[in-house]
Amino acid sequence: MRWLLTSWGSRGDLHPFLALGRGLVARGHEVTIVGHPEWADDTASAGLRFVATAEPPRGDLLRRHPEILSSRWGGIPSLHALVREVIAPSFPPLLAALREEVPRHDVVIAHHFAFPAAIAAERAGKPWVTVTLAPGVVPSAYSLPGAQFGRPGRGAVARMRNRIIWSAGRMITSRMVDPLVNQLRREQGLAPIRDAVFGAHSRLLNLQLYSRHFAAPAPDWGAEKKQAGFCFFDPPGATLAPEIEVFLAAGEPPVLFTLGSTASRNPGQFYEEATEVCRMRRLRGLLLVGAEENRPRQLPSHVLAANYAPYGLVMPRARAVVHQCGIGTLSHALRAGLPSVAVPFAFDQPNNACRLVELGAAELVRPAERNAATMARALDRLLAGAAPTHARKIGGRIKRGDGVAAACTILEESLGRKL
Repeated sequence: MRWLLTSWGSRGDLHPFLALGRGLVARGHEVTIVGHPEWADDTASAGLRFVATAEPPRGDLLRRHPEILSSRWGGIPSLHALVREVIAPSFPPLLAALREEVPRHDVVIAHHFAFPAAIAAERAGKPWVTVTLAPGVVPSAYSLPGAQFGRPGRGAVARMRNRIIWSAGRMITSRMVDPLVNQLRREQGLAPIRDAVFGAHSRLLNLQLYSRHFAAPAPDWGAEKKQAGFCFFDPPGATLAPEIEVFLAAGEPPVLFTLGSTASRNPGQFYEEATEVCRMRRLRGLLLVGAEENRPRQLPSHVLAANYAPYGLVMPRARAVVHQCGIGTLSHALRAGLPSVAVPFAFDQPNNACRLVELGAAELVRPAERNAATMARALDRLLAGAAPTHARKIGGRIKRGDGVAAACTILEESLGRKL
């Protein structure tokens, strides 16, 4: 079969699609990835055919629009800026690339935010699948939306409260996103839809690519939702930079500080505060700063800053990780059995962070409290408590699974009968 995959967002959103694509190819299928031009190198390393959209470079977008990384007011300012500056401008070039490619393929597999994918599939009469990478975008009376801090609670009263929160969130997002999606649908001769963000997933298959050991299936899920597990992409032939190898070999495992590929584009004072944490507690620290301008000016000898390191190689050699709780970073931390200090910024990160805390594998530092003193105290509690033990147990369970194999089987069994 010929599968067309398209994602949207950060490297953490791309990598599960690369892992899934490689898994399908290994089973004898043909795979093409459609996405932002910045993904060309990663896709090439996966050995998959890539079709770039005509989107411009993102550059310093997050520095020019820091509100995108805001968790204020339940993430409403963040979503508004994201829609205006990122989502809406991506629609026409993504749709153009998909309309060219979809007729040549049997099935479309799309990130839940890649809204033009459903349009291209409907126009071509092709089946399409929605992929969800984190639980905070799956409405349920047993959970809270991704931008919400707090626990969903248990019992009838808690479920009623959760439904109210979800209803309010769906109303807000519908007003922001539905008009844009439906304008594109009208231009393509298609009927309008409702609740594009949370309610317009594929009725054929909504594939959940995160582990049940992180977030179990909710009792009120529809039959189209099937959970496979995390799909890890470890770049073939990847190695650690020599300076990182030397640093890791020179002492005890360090604390890893990272903000993934999105928050690192506008980290504020995070890396300076991280360096101060290591000074205060005399900890060995490894900072993955993303870009050279994020590198602290003065580093003690027991702290190393590097632009990048493959998580699959560096995390198993760390003691703990301080991170933003993007789903890609979080999944690698869980697989490595690392306890976390969660420092969420925006999007689904608050919900991801709260789930880690509920699992007993993390300490939470809220955005307004993100400074050296608070992070240092959180690390103290983390390393002195039961979190390392809980994290190791969860990591063992995740490593025993195979999300890629499970996802490929679900796709073959669900779609093979439809073609």
